[in-house]
Amino acid sequence: MPSARLVLLALALAACAASMLRAVDEAPLALAAVGDCEKLAKDEAVPASPHFWDPKEKRVLLHGGRNEMVAAQLMLTARTDVKDVNVEIGDLKGPGVIAANPNLQLAQECYQFVEAGRWYYSIGNGWIWDKNTAFPDRKWYPEILAPFRDPYGSAHKPVGAPFDIQTAHGANQGVWIDLYIPKDAAPGVYTAPIRVTAGKELQLEATLQLTVHSFTLPDEAHVDGYGEFYGICYEFENAVYKQAGFDKWWPVAKRYHQMAHQHRFEISDREGRTAGPKFFVQRDLYDKAYGAILDGALFTPENGYVGPGANTGVTFWRAPFPEVNGRVDEKTGKMKDWTDAELQTYTEQAKAFWEHCVEKKWDKKRFFAYILDECANTPEFRANQKKLAAALDAGAGKHHIDLMWTSHTNPKTLAADAALDLRGVIRWWSPNAAACDAEFLHERMQQGETAWFYHHAPPAIGLNVVNASGIDLRTWGVACWRYKINGSFWWAMDYHDVAPKDVMTKAKENRWGNGTLFYPGARLPDLGLPAIEGPLSCLRMKAYRRGQQDYEYGWLLKQAGKEAVADAAVKKVLPVALAEAMPAIMNEAAGTDSQSADATGKAKPKVTQKIATPPWSTDVNAWYEMRAALAAELDKKP
Repeated sequence: MPSARLVLLALALAACAASMLRAVDEAPLALAAVGDCEKLAKDEAVPASPHFWDPKEKRVLLHGGRNEMVAAQLMLTARTDVKDVNVEIGDLKGPGVIAANPNLQLAQECYQFVEAGRWYYSIGNGWIWDKNTAFPDRKWYPEILAPFRDPYGSAHKPVGAPFDIQTAHGANQGVWIDLYIPKDAAPGVYTAPIRVTAGKELQLEATLQLTVHSFTLPDEAHVDGYGEFYGICYEFENAVYKQAGFDKWWPVAKRYHQMAHQHRFEISDREGRTAGPKFFVQRDLYDKAYGAILDGALFTPENGYVGPGANTGVTFWRAPFPEVNGRVDEKTGKMKDWTDAELQTYTEQAKAFWEHCVEKKWDKKRFFAYILDECANTPEFRANQKKLAAALDAGAGKHHIDLMWTSHTNPKTLAADAALDLRGVIRWWSPNAAACDAEFLHERMQQGETAWFYHHAPPAIGLNVVNASGIDLRTWGVACWRYKINGSFWWAMDYHDVAPKDVMTKAKENRWGNGTLFYPGARLPDLGLPAIEGPLSCLRMKAYRRGQQDYEYGWLLKQAGKEAVADAAVKKVLPVALAEAMPAIMNEAAGTDSQSADATGKAKPKVTQKIATPPWSTDVNAWYEMRAALAAELDKKP
């Protein structure tokens, strides 16, 4: 029979265990982590994410090559409102030390209420939303990333942290972890402590574990990422070039260009609020700004740059010719012919720019002229494009400045008609994703031409909107590898065409987020946070970057003679996309209908409806496994 002392001890231990369980159950916060392609609404249950979170050991799991940006999301779930929350992560220690400053950046995920994110119109008539795979609207989704500290001011003042967690719209609060793995990091396993506090009192602890692989991602990009920049963000920063002048505009503008480079794409300032293409007439200022992008001088530690592509210029660039509007008669649809004087001006400008490129040793870059956008594919259009291309060639020499074409039309449909065939005229092709015919475009690429695609929707390509999975924008870079296409094109990356007070919380159309990827730091006070002088990233930009880096994994494997391995792994998650995924060829009529549906938010009824189901895997773990498999193959010794 047990002694009274043993009984008392057992009771005491039971009471202690019950107290501990009660304390855990009553803790104000719970901690977990998910991957960089997961997007959780504020009221959504946090799923298991085994590739990024070990719940037993409380470890956030990351892996990557040197010169790669890797990311995860800490998910804090609150039982009730919690004030003054902060997260701290120390230096990573292992075979060496990866300093948290400046390589690790934390950001508060700011949520947007997607009031009307009915993106399914963007695929055109006859298609309906696949509600089994789509993210519904009228929910709060994470979008803008507010850095914990100001990355631009010398004092690095607090911005996104400490923060309050308010549970009125849901219990979740995400914290984005962005980590750059330096090129000199030794391969191996590194760990760093994670501390979560509330009111400066410790609430939770965990560990960040990073596995550094033996390979290094290249500084030079091998897949193009490109976006037009309208300068609306500059307007909010009081840095419109024509009003503020170069010395006020460029210190802000350069930060947007640096952020793009960190995410493995580039932006081009459009005419208007920015210096724009006509800026070339001021050669000294053009060289001081855009010359530093072309030769890589902007992307140096001296200029505050940290990330891939350091000291490395861009591989392509938009030549300084502004887009021309009003050339097409809205009533007749006919294009106004270029005059001899206009064509001579283009020849002279092309000659001056190319001579400057040669002088500055930029002549190994690829240049394109984006002058006309989404014009009707008519004989008049083709004839005028031919004259324009010839004028550029007369000034710069053939294949030095390639004329760009954008359209909803599959270019293959034009090739059978000599009056419409753009081969021999266009050398920079950019149809939308549903019209991106890889078979046709490969023939053009073999002639030294460039092939891109721009946005569309499933089944052609992932969505570029807020209420979509992180997989969606990842498909852009991966589809480029799958079909060996040169790159992707964004028609706009800062087209915040809403009232200033709504920039951080609203969208201009039913495709919620279309045309925006950057947010202005000057508008952070609208979210109750301090303003900063420079850009804010978002979860969609991170997803796009992941796809661009996935492409580089494929490129590295190709250099090692393992291209087939990369192809097989990619096809497993993305078996089909672009024009191949469409049930019918996109022609001019279908493209026009699609554009009308985009603009009006209304699609013409069709007798037969088609479900816009992604043909790629919608399981994030399948995508995580693809990257892990490619990394393991790269780690193998020859």
